[in-house]
This record gives sequence, C-alpha cells and structure tokens, in this order.
Amino acid sequence: MEVIEMALPRNVKLQITYDGTVSETVSDTTASAGSASSYTVKSGDTLWAISKRYYGSGTQYPKIYNANADLIESTAKAHGKKSSSNGHWIWPGEVLTIPGLSTTSTTTSVRKTGSSNPGLGDLIGNTATDFAYTDVASGKSDSASITMYDIDKEWLGNRKPKRGAGLGAKIQINNWNEENTSETFDCGNFVVDDVSFSGRPLSCVLGVVSVPTDDSFKTLAKTKTWEKTTIKDIAAEVAGAASVALVYDAVAIQIQEIEQNNQTDSAFLYALCEKYGLGMKVYNHKIVIFDSVAYEEKGSVGIISETDCITWKANETIDGTYTGVSLNYTNPDLDDPINVMMGEEGRLYALNVQANSQYDAELQAAAKANAANRKIQTMTLTIVGNKNIVATQCISVSGFGSYDGKYYVDTVKHSAGSSGYRTQLTIHKVQPPIKVTAPVAAVSGGKTYTVVSGDTLWGISKKFYGTGTKYSVIYNANADLIESTAKSHGKKSSSNGHWIWPGETLTIPEG
Repeated sequence: MEVIEMALPRNVKLQITYDGTVSETVSDTTASAGSASSYTVKSGDTLWAISKRYYGSGTQYPKIYNANADLIESTAKAHGKKSSSNGHWIWPGEVLTIPGLSTTSTTTSVRKTGSSNPGLGDLIGNTATDFAYTDVASGKSDSASITMYDIDKEWLGNRKPKRGAGLGAKIQINNWNEENTSETFDCGNFVVDDVSFSGRPLSCVLGVVSVPTDDSFKTLAKTKTWEKTTIKDIAAEVAGAASVALVYDAVAIQIQEIEQNNQTDSAFLYALCEKYGLGMKVYNHKIVIFDSVAYEEKGSVGIISETDCITWKANETIDGTYTGVSLNYTNPDLDDPINVMMGEEGRLYALNVQANSQYDAELQAAAKANAANRKIQTMTLTIVGNKNIVATQCISVSGFGSYDGKYYVDTVKHSAGSSGYRTQLTIHKVQPPIKVTAPVAAVSGGKTYTVVSGDTLWGISKKFYGTGTKYSVIYNANADLIESTAKSHGKKSSSNGHWIWPGETLTIPEG
C-alpha cells in the first residue's frame, strides 16, 4: 500500500464506532373510512363547533368546508357577501354533508441488516483526512462529515459505507493546552445520511446526522389531533415512539387542541416548539427542548477577544426586527378578535393568531418577535480549536468596538484537517426580550385542591383520578406555581413535583 501522510493534525485523533450494519424501520399501515352523514345548520353554529361535534376536534373543519364549498359559497353570496371567508360565514338551514372521518393504524418495528464488522470504525479513523462536527442550538440535528482517502478503493468496493448505518464519533486531543495531557471530546452518535466519492486522488466523504435509529421520526407522515395536553407530554410520546430519551427544560405549556396534519413527528415537534419560543435539537439519542429566552439570560461561560480570532465577521440590521407586537388573537369559542399591545411602541410586529387564551396568544407573539430580533447583531468567529464551548451557551466578546457584549451561541463547528484544529462560532447578540405579561390561563373544566401536610402529587392524583400515575397531569397544570414555591423554600426545583407545600392551591384538570 502506498504510504500517505495523514492530513489530521498529529495531536488530533479521530475515534470512530461503526460496524457496517443498518437499522431499518418496518411500518405496516391500515386505513379505514367512516360513513358520511348530514347536518342542518342552526343559529349560532360555526364550522369549528360542528367539526368538534362530529370529529372531536375543531381543527377538522376544512373537511366539512371542502365537502360543501359550492353550497357555502353560493349561500354567502345570496346573503350579500363576496365569499364565506373559507367557511366563516354559514347560515341556518344549510344542509351540510359531514364526510366520514378516515382513520389509520400504523405499527412499526426496527430490524438490523448486514454483517457486523466492528473493525471498520478503526479503519475510518485511520484513513480520515478531514473531520467536521457541527453542534446546533436549535432547529436542526447535529451533523458531521468525514473525508477519507481511498487509494486502494476499499471504500469504493465491498466496504462501501451504507446509508442508514449507525456511527459514533469522538475527537481525542493530545498535548493541546498543556504537554503530556489527553482529552476526549464526544461528538455523539449519528446515522450515515450521505456517501460520496471523488478522484483523483480517490476519496470518500461521509455525511452523518444525529437522528433516532428509528427513521420514522423523520420519514413517516402522521395525522393526529392532540387535545388537552402539554408540549412536554407531546414530546414525551414522540420520544417514546422514536426510542430516545427526552430532556425538557422549560415551563409546562398547555395545548388545548392542535392538529398534526400529515407531518412527520420531527417536523411537527420542531414547528410546535418554534411556535411557542422553545428551542429543540436532536443529539446523541436524545430530544432536547428548552426555553430559548431563559437560556439567553444565563451568564457567559467565557470571553473571546478580537486577538483570539483567526478570522471574524460581523453584521447588523434592523430590517425585520421589532420593538413590540400589536397582537390580534381570536378564541374559537368567541366571535370578536381581541387586541393586545406587547413590548414598546416603535417598530411593531402586526400579528394575528388563533389562541384559547391571552396567555397562549402572547406566548406565540413573543416567540415570533424574539426570533426576528436575534438577527439584529450577529457574528462569526473562527478560533483555535476549543471543545469547551457548546451551542446554547452564552459568551462575551471584547475588542470589537460597538459589537462588544454578551452573545448566544447558535452553532459551533469543529474542524480538523490540513489547517489544524479550529472552532467556528456563529453567535447573535442577546437583546432585551419581549415577554408575556398575561397570567397563565387556568385549565378549563377542572377543580381545585389545597395541599395539606403529608400530601404528594401521586396521592392527590390517586384521590381525583383513581390512579397515581396521572400525577404529571396535575404537575403540568400547576408547574409555574409548584416551581416558584419550591424556589421560595430554598430548592433549585421541585424535582418534577416531588416537593409541594401545604397551602398551595392546585388546579386539578378533568381526568
């Protein structure tokens, strides 16, 4: 074999776990269609309410509108309207066809294919010439790329890496900050997503992403109505289906009703978190969800000066950024929209949303405005390799004049190759956030209970629901109260409701 000098720096070694086997998800879906019926509109009816009556969910109203569009539109015009506004206007006496609700049932299983050869991981590490790992704060999965020389065409031949195969990556750094030291940086576990070859010289590039082994998380579209739940509980169910852990670091956010409409679990959960100002990432067999503003308010983990940078660039804009929000929200159970002003006068973001309470509407508005304001001041810094800076942390920068200050780390890209080991940071300056001022909405249809000495959420759940296993329903409905009371008693947290105190008045949602 021809001897080729490795391009990875001498003090950087790549440790790869890879055996060539692929985990495949096998899905079996059955569908059934219900029978249609009819309904005569009465005074006060809305398509939302009719949908809720027949389907158990108001979000299904487009099915009724689409099945009766000609009738609804012609009746609206007969009453002097230009249109029905997609079914907003309906009149007593209209006889509507109610389509049968189709249902689907899907079962999935995971199986491994291919022959296991653990030695392939060492071969990848030994033939690697470039490695890059990108740690993303939110909105995407972590990813990495590995470039390998292939002079003997081993990877091009029967050892060709397989898409869908699992791969673990670690960077071993020797004598980096001090002599006679060795540190290992665990980049996590990935799935091979892309394989490409080029020549000459012959090389192979592997693109890998951090996603659950069960690929239905990103590939299987589902339709489901979620009712009377929380984002945490939705995420827990999604994580359970994908066989990964959930790390949830945010307050409980109630969801009265939301439709997952022909979306993968991945796309639906990302969109839901973004809607309410939560960050989400998939990393190392975990789904991590967190409060973006709360993380921006954490202290800086370090300072980077202008002289620390190999290269840097900065950008500033006010286009598409806001000082406040003019919010109009509509409650499906009420007729008239409600207007709320958030933040300060100036560059106002005009927003119309549908929500079940002012608190819910303000959460959505604050999420959109704060997301827009994260582009006011941004920077990209390239520094000597640093494994200690992680996406979602905050750092301070100095020596950059008007750009000095506290920044939130959006992405961290570690690169090892012919130019050495470098770390590139994409960051945004932390701005004063627009925050929710409305009180947390009470859970409708529930009771209240005042905690007495000796109570536990398990015992209270058993008292009201007949089983202690539903304690999380009570915790989620009262998370803000429980957590603030725990902190007032000197605790860092309530440990998910383990600590409660006499005198707390808890909302008990309907079982």
